Amino acid sequence: MALQISYTGFPLGTDLDITVYWFPREPDRPADYVMDTLGAWHTSMPRRVEVSGTPEEIASWTAAAASLVRRIAAEQEELERAQRRIRRWDRMTTGRRARAKHDAAWTSFLERVRPAVEAYQPVRNAIEARLAEQQARARETARRAYLEKERQWKEIIARFREWERRQEVADRPLPGGLSPRQMAMNGDDPTSWPPEVEAAVGDTAVWWEGVRASARNRQASARAIRTVVEAVTGTVAALEEAGRPGISTIKAGPSQVLRGWWIHFDWSDLPPTTGLRKPPQIPPGCVEENRWHYQLFLPSDQILTVNGSGEFGFAEESRRVIPPGGYGYRYEWFKQSIERFAEGLMRTEIIAFRALGRDGRLTFPMADHADPDAYVPYVEAVAERAAASFRSLIPGQP
Repeated sequence: MALQISYTGFPLGTDLDITVYWFPREPDRPADYVMDTLGAWHTSMPRRVEVSGTPEEIASWTAAAASLVRRIAAEQEELERAQRRIRRWDRMTTGRRARAKHDAAWTSFLERVRPAVEAYQPVRNAIEARLAEQQARARETARRAYLEKERQWKEIIARFREWERRQEVADRPLPGGLSPRQMAMNGDDPTSWPPEVEAAVGDTAVWWEGVRASARNRQASARAIRTVVEAVTGTVAALEEAGRPGISTIKAGPSQVLRGWWIHFDWSDLPPTTGLRKPPQIPPGCVEENRWHYQLFLPSDQILTVNGSGEFGFAEESRRVIPPGGYGYRYEWFKQSIERFAEGLMRTEIIAFRALGRDGRLTFPMADHADPDAYVPYVEAVAERAAASFRSLIPGQP
């Protein structure tokens, strides 16, 4: 490591640039030698540069720099003495003659310094040539590293695109009009597949097993949603018949006042979700580690509300910052239909953040990638707990 230091004590003109490269080696060659010798107010801030050289080269370069610095320091001292004499003489002469003497002293300084600067120039040229070589090698290394990273990135993207195309085969209609996933939902079990399917998926047995597992999960999710919807509509019908017992006025942050019932859910003893918190088997490297999110959130409570026209639905309080990035809040009711609420309970999605080749996030249906032995019991239990919470509103229920 060297310190690049320029002399800035006096105007040198466009034809003279005094820059030295100092290689500090404590204690015999301290880092602040140049500034101590010339004066910190006469030098630029040192700039660190990485330049390689043999011990012999560095010793030679440093000796040359020290010789130049000593010469400049001696001539600088002589110049300052001359300037002090001229300032004393200024009181007895005209300004024009004083300026002429100052110019002459400065010209003499440059003439005496120039040979030392020219003697150091070959050393400076050698160091700067070495720096240029090193910088060129560093740029080439960086360029090659970038190209290699880009090649790897394109390779990963290609693998991911291929994986996506393989997933799409399950929903692509075959001769006859049905897709493989629809066939699995119907309980079909083909013994052979068109050549284009075999070419796209490779091992058709493993692929078909995954499609059937997906169908089983989707059917379980549909049944669970239907269970919740039926429980809510049945409860609503019973409440209407009984004259809406227990209905209350609900006030919160939003200005609108609701009429409805608070529903409190008990999600204890649900089947474990460890088996559901696994990312899809996408090619490695396509998503950064620890960038997966599993939407298995379940609300602790909800409002079953009825509007002025008698339509039932769900509501929960929401807020947003106003103005954007500000400190105030605007409160609103987030409302949903019965069907949307039921679907939301089963909204088991897997989200991948910062996937390569994508500007935004990727979302995968958990039903298409989860093990049915973990997924099916989970959604069935969620539906049963939710249904029980709604039915508890019906008069006469335990």
